[in-house]
Amino acid sequence: MLGSATDRMPRHFGTWTAGKSVPVHRSGFTLIEIILVVVIVAALSGIALPYFAGSLRGTQLRSAGRTIDRMAKYSRSMAIMREQTLTLALNPRTMELFVGSQPAASTNQTDGELDQAVLKRLGYIEGEDAPETDSELEKEIHRFLPNTLNVRDFDKEWTDEDYEDSDLFMVRFFPNGQCEWFKLELEDSKGDGIQMEIDPISGKMSAQLMQ
Repeated sequence: MLGSATDRMPRHFGTWTAGKSVPVHRSGFTLIEIILVVVIVAALSGIALPYFAGSLRGTQLRSAGRTIDRMAKYSRSMAIMREQTLTLALNPRTMELFVGSQPAASTNQTDGELDQAVLKRLGYIEGEDAPETDSELEKEIHRFLPNTLNVRDFDKEWTDEDYEDSDLFMVRFFPNGQCEWFKLELEDSKGDGIQMEIDPISGKMSAQLMQ
């Protein structure tokens, strides 16, 4: 016997419709799945973006803080090693930070007058000319803080020498490892700031970001 009509139908995997098979498997996402993914991405972005924005906003302030800390440590260690008072100075107009010492006066052997070459400030670091200032400090090393920053406040126990060099903010490091106490606040163009303060006994620097 030929069998029934159903037995003579071709066998395919899938649903039979008018002699053709329709695949059962479907691809793609449903609208609910897409909306769910969008909501999750938006939530994560809302959490992460403020964090990254804050990190980028404080980058220059943190970099300036690290530079000041390194220069202070250099001043303290060299003052101890040389048994000589060194000065860490900041020019608030140019944001130049440098370490220097008082120049040693010498006498010209020919005419007995002061040798101006000795009194001339040293301002050359790796071939780069340092701008001239009114200070008589001999510059050993200098760095420039970002020019987008400015000094919000500077506080210390002022001396007569500080008033003579009023264009600079100066902190002295002594051969016994101690230094003058100071507190410095820098701010950027957005009003964010960093406050730095030094322990005059240990020379340890503390820093705190401010908004």
